[in-house]
Amino acid sequence: MQPPRNGTGWLAANLDGDTLSAWEMAGSTAGPAQVLRLQDSRPPALAAALRQVLGGAPRPVLLGGTALAPPHPVPVRPAGLPVAKTVLDGMPVHALPGLSQAAPCGLMQGAAAAVSGFLRLNPDWDGVICLPGMVTHWVQISAREAVSFQSALTAQLAQVAIQGMALEAAGAWDKAVLAEAVADGIAKPEQLAARLASVQAAAALGQLPAEAARAQIWGYFLGAELAAARPYWLGQNLALIADPSLQAFYAAALDAQALPVTLADPGRMTLQGLIGAWPG
Repeated sequence: MQPPRNGTGWLAANLDGDTLSAWEMAGSTAGPAQVLRLQDSRPPALAAALRQVLGGAPRPVLLGGTALAPPHPVPVRPAGLPVAKTVLDGMPVHALPGLSQAAPCGLMQGAAAAVSGFLRLNPDWDGVICLPGMVTHWVQISAREAVSFQSALTAQLAQVAIQGMALEAAGAWDKAVLAEAVADGIAKPEQLAARLASVQAAAALGQLPAEAARAQIWGYFLGAELAAARPYWLGQNLALIADPSLQAFYAAALDAQALPVTLADPGRMTLQGLIGAWPG
C-alpha cells in the first residue's frame, strides 16, 4: 500500500554509511522502500536527499543513523531509546540515537535501528546479533538489553585489498576456498598481512583464478575478525542481519564453523525499529 501524500503521514528514514533508506508511512503502514546512495552524507546533502524523498509534501521525519542525537552508552534497551527533536540543515526531524561504548571505544549509528527492530520482533531473544556493513558490529543481547558490542572494519579492508589487486569487487567467489581461508585466519590471525601478500603474488603470476583470490581475501579477513570476536559467537545464539552480498560472505564463514545462524532481513528490521521509535 502506498501511503497518501497529503501531509498526514510521516517519513521513516535511516542513514547507514552512504545509504539512505526511507519509507513513506501512514500510521504503522509503510510504502515501498526508497534507497538513495549519497555522494555526501553531511547535513546539507542529507537534508536535500530527505526533501527529495518527501517530494514537497511536508511531513514529520524520524531519522536514524546520524549524530543528531547523542548516542546512548551500553548497557541499554535498544527498543526503548528515546528520540530527540532537533533540526537538520533547517529541517525539523526526530532523531533516533545510536549506541556507544567506553571500552573498547565503540560507536554504532546506522545499525542501531535494525537491532531495535529485531528485538521488537523477538523480545525474548538472548544471544548475539551480527550486523555486517562498512562497519560490522557484534552485539551481545541479554534480557532485552544491548550489553556490549565489538566492531570491525572487515568490509572496508577487504574492498581495499580486492581493488588493490585489480579484481572486481562483485565477482564470483569459491565457497570452499573461502572456508579454508577462514579456518586459517582464525588459527593464525597474526599471519593476515603475509597471507594477503601471497594472494597478491599468486594472482599477479596467474597462479590463482579471480574467484579463488577473491575468496581467499575475504576468508582471511573474516577469519581474523572471527578470531577477535570469538567470545561473541562461540556457544551463542547468533542472528545475522546483512544485505545479501555481505550476508553470503558471513553466512559462509559461520557455516564453515558449524554455527547455526538465524537470518533476518535488514530492511525489515530497520523499518520495525523506526516504527517502534515513532513518537506520534
